[in-house]
Amino acid sequence: MRKFLILVPMVVITAICLYACSSTPVTQDTRAILFRDDFSQSSSGWTQMKDDNGVIEYGNNDYHILVNQPGTLLLANPGKSFQGDVSVEVDVHKIGGSDDNYIGILCHYQDPDNYYLLMLTSDGYSGIARRKDGQDSLISPGLKFLKMDGIKKGNAINHIRADCIGEALMLYANGQQVSLAYDNSLTGGDAGLAVRSGKLAGGVDSLFDNFTVYRPAPP
Repeated sequence: MRKFLILVPMVVITAICLYACSSTPVTQDTRAILFRDDFSQSSSGWTQMKDDNGVIEYGNNDYHILVNQPGTLLLANPGKSFQGDVSVEVDVHKIGGSDDNYIGILCHYQDPDNYYLLMLTSDGYSGIARRKDGQDSLISPGLKFLKMDGIKKGNAINHIRADCIGEALMLYANGQQVSLAYDNSLTGGDAGLAVRSGKLAGGVDSLFDNFTVYRPAPP
């Protein structure tokens, strides 16, 4: 049982290829970019801290979040305010620590007591949580984290996308949807990153890159 969170002949071949390529529609990303950061500049406004719980810092053209203590959640954001719906994407590389962890994206972040968390784990689970007025609730199916295909396990790189559109909250891992929830308690606000260690195991070490916030394309 797992997971509870407190808180994707040569001429003939050439001719066939040309035909296939010309007949395949090209999908164009029509989303507007609201904010993008490759973490190459340490002045871009992200959270930085270091204490007994862990470290949040700019790395070598990436962003480093290390959690030292069991059952500890660290949040980071760039201090922006996005109005309405957003789609947030990032690459995360878990580089050390226990696979009993939670790593993901913040959206509609108002303050430390109000935000959504869309997270996966390094042992293949995913889920969505809401913090509202300081109270934590799991709002994804079954009110728990579910094991899902598409999540790369262990010390792997996952491309994560969180769509926070209207009342729909959707989490994708490597192009595959891994969780879905509905809630309209929060809208607007900042976006960011979150890492939480498991309750019983040690810490977790992770690197983030290519953080992008989009305005979703119109339906």
